[in-house]
Amino acid sequence: MATNARRKRHRILAWVAALAVAGVVALVTLAEHGALYIASKTEAELNLRARRIASLAWPVLVLLTIVSLVATISIRPEVLANYKNHPVGFLIPLLVFASLAAMIYFERSGAEKAAFASSALYIAGMLGGAAFALYPQVLPASTDARYSLTIYNTAAGHSGLTIGLIWWIPGMVLALAYFFVIYRMFRGKVKLEEGGEHGY
Repeated sequence: MATNARRKRHRILAWVAALAVAGVVALVTLAEHGALYIASKTEAELNLRARRIASLAWPVLVLLTIVSLVATISIRPEVLANYKNHPVGFLIPLLVFASLAAMIYFERSGAEKAAFASSALYIAGMLGGAAFALYPQVLPASTDARYSLTIYNTAAGHSGLTIGLIWWIPGMVLALAYFFVIYRMFRGKVKLEEGGEHGY
C-alpha cells in the first residue's frame, strides 16, 4: 500500500514538473518569437533592445528544448511508439533542431526576417511533433488510458463534420486573403515620424 502511494505521488510530481517545463518552454519560445518579430519591424534603439532580448533567450530555448524532450520521454516513453512505427516522423525533431540552429545563425548575422521565419518553423515543428507523438490521442489521461480523449471519442457526428468542412474552406480562404492584404499594407520596417524620436 505504501509503495503504491509513493508511486502515485512520484507520478503526480513528475507530471507537475513536466507541465512546469512545458509552461516555461512556451514562455521563452513566445518571448524569442516576439523579440525577433519586433526586431524585423523596427529600427534604432527598439531594434537593438529586441535583438538583445532574442540573443539572451535563444540559449535558454535550446536548453529547455532538450530538457523538455528528455522529460517527456522519461515520463511518457510511449510517445516514441508512433516514431518507431513510422520512422519518417523523426524528420520532425530534425526540423525542430535545424530551425533552432537557423534561428541562431540568422539572428547573429542580422538577417532578422529569416530569423523570425526560423522561429515560426520551430514553433510549427514543436506543435507538429507533439501531435505526431500523441496520435490518435488528443489529451492523454494521467490515470488510465481508457479515460484519454482521442480523435474518435471527441469527434463530432458525420453531418457536423461535413457542414464544418464546407464552411471551413471558404472561411480559411477569406482569412488567408485578409492576412495577405494586412501584411502587404504593413510590410517593411516601422518608420519614426519626424519629431517622434521617443515615440516608441
